[in-house]
Amino acid sequence: MRDDSTWNRLTPEQRETLESWLFDENLGYAKTLERVQKEFGVEATMASVGRFYRRRARERQVEELVEAQAAASELNELPVSADSLRAAAVKLVGKAVLKLTGEQPEQLEQLASLTRILLESEDNDIRRSRLRLAQRCFHFEATAASLKDLPQLRAYLDVVIDDTSLSYDEKTQRVRAVLFGWDRSKLDLVEPDKSRNGN
Repeated sequence: MRDDSTWNRLTPEQRETLESWLFDENLGYAKTLERVQKEFGVEATMASVGRFYRRRARERQVEELVEAQAAASELNELPVSADSLRAAAVKLVGKAVLKLTGEQPEQLEQLASLTRILLESEDNDIRRSRLRLAQRCFHFEATAASLKDLPQLRAYLDVVIDDTSLSYDEKTQRVRAVLFGWDRSKLDLVEPDKSRNGN
């Protein structure tokens, strides 16, 4: 706020009360302006009430985000698994649905919203299960595919290790190249003797 702003002349307690009228009681600009003039004896315009409201709304949003971030950081440090929290949240929503159904069955919109949350949670569980299964299948297939290449890989490694013309560093470099991806034409590897691996 500018130093000469009407709202700068209010005490902290008065500003807190003003915010309460605007944000907690939702009085609107006109009624808030009436109260400000009546209770604080301050002359202001509807436009300045609007500017105050919008500025404080932005600041409050930032403050809420910072608080939410702090709360999230605290939760992340707790020794609790996300799966157990998720399961507890679903149970609480289910309990709310049952309570609402028994006590206020006419609240169809709330019931529909809560039921949607439960169904979406179930869908997410199914997706997570499918993803875990796909990961297991991928690892199994990758392992199975690599097994057939092991004899050839071992033969290449034996050729490198047995090559007396190479220094220790050169052998290490070639072994790394073989294990982590290599261009065979640049390595100048000798084709392994097929008799060495029983073929």
